[in-house]
Amino acid sequence: MSEINGADAAGGPRLGGVGLSKSFGPLKANDRIDFAARRGTIHAIVGGNGAGKSTLMKILQGLQAPDAGTVLVNGAPVVFRSPNDAIRAGIGMVHQEFTLIPGLTLLENLILGDEPRRAFGAIDRRVAGARAAELADLAGVRIDWTLMEEEAPVHMRQAVEILRLIYRGADVLILDEPTAVLAPPQIRELLALMANLRDQGNTILFISHKLDEVLAVADEVTVLRTGRVVVSRPAAGLDKAELARLMTGEPVTAPTAKPATPGAAVLELDGLGTGGEGAVALEDFSLVLHAGEIVGIAGVAGNGQDQIVGLVSGLMPTLRGRLRLAGQDITQHSTRERRALGLAYLSPDRKQEGLCLEASIAENLIASHQRKPRFGKAGFLNPIAIAGYADERVAAFDIKCASPQQPVGALSGGNQQKVAMARELYDSPRVLLACQPTRGVDIKGIAAIHQEILAFRDAGGAVLLISEELEELVQLSDRIVTIYGGRRTGEFPRGAAAMERIGRTMLGEVAA
Repeated sequence: MSEINGADAAGGPRLGGVGLSKSFGPLKANDRIDFAARRGTIHAIVGGNGAGKSTLMKILQGLQAPDAGTVLVNGAPVVFRSPNDAIRAGIGMVHQEFTLIPGLTLLENLILGDEPRRAFGAIDRRVAGARAAELADLAGVRIDWTLMEEEAPVHMRQAVEILRLIYRGADVLILDEPTAVLAPPQIRELLALMANLRDQGNTILFISHKLDEVLAVADEVTVLRTGRVVVSRPAAGLDKAELARLMTGEPVTAPTAKPATPGAAVLELDGLGTGGEGAVALEDFSLVLHAGEIVGIAGVAGNGQDQIVGLVSGLMPTLRGRLRLAGQDITQHSTRERRALGLAYLSPDRKQEGLCLEASIAENLIASHQRKPRFGKAGFLNPIAIAGYADERVAAFDIKCASPQQPVGALSGGNQQKVAMARELYDSPRVLLACQPTRGVDIKGIAAIHQEILAFRDAGGAVLLISEELEELVQLSDRIVTIYGGRRTGEFPRGAAAMERIGRTMLGEVAA
């Protein structure tokens, strides 16, 4: 490996690639990718599902070797055989899933594996603390290094993930969807942290599907589509619509929500509580959802949303409070009984809970409906009826597939989510419990799923929407209820409050 920690060789890029290609069987994930991230810049990498972003990042981090092409560091070719090679080159990555260790303080997580030592091998906590404070000051963030990992707020853990790479000598930071679980004030702080680090000479590769954030902070943008570079150019002069068009190859128009016409109450949550269940106890949570409306639940991850989902779906027993669906008490009903009364559930984890990836599209489409007379009788399924139904749903939801007999795991994330949506909206349910409906879905798929949710509402359905994407909640919801620490902190009708105000109630401020 060439020397890589000095000045840029011949003014070359701090990190880049020439002709990078990687195939998995017949699939060409990266196809002759050229790009260059200059020292002291924020370089955004954007593209839809299957565009090749993840494969490219794995190559740059040393997790995968390219089939062809060259990685460039400081303008010189290098070969990474492992992530250790990359970190020695000053390149580190913060993944979407945090890797901090519970049971350790934030300071202990910062220095883990590279602890300063005193005589006889004891950890020098004074030196560690001074170094941690220096890093935080340089980055312009406030961190309580004495907090245990599990006690620290999510934005503080995100900052520590970044700072511990710098602690280990990284000056190239690959950030994969770093704002996904943050409230607007925390997002603003993270973007400011990124700008501070850039201004100190660090290079940041910013992978994000939030185009407003990309345009707010990036100096340069590389757009990938089907494994190839569509364009690599300065961010100045780009707008959201043009960036979306470059990513998809066609104009993308977000659906517009009509004013709601709420009807009768169909789902009532009355004083729900979970005691010690989960990381945060739900406390006296009440909500009434009406036919023909979408109510969004907004909160930073881990503030009680999972408990609401578990209680409403029936996957978690109700210990305190009552639930009513269509006027009937369902507090002790099974999931099957709730479905029979008209509750549909779009799981936040389609791969582990919402779909069976090894089963066919058709089999996934009839899951939970297989006892209906349309699909068979006397305990026997009717393959012809199932095939006809699958063809109908695939066409109605524009599911891109070779055939309904194809394994659902072979589809893109967006098409997998369409399969789950098509199944849940079959037979006109009363209520759709939609949890993270566009997680892992690209911009074109998001627009299609939003359209289905709005169409369901406009037909008289009620939607309880739980999402970590505040922009999604604001775009779709007729009312937004905010939650913090398991308690309601506010309620906002459509258009009544700026995202910033909603964000503050997500962090504990109680709305007046």
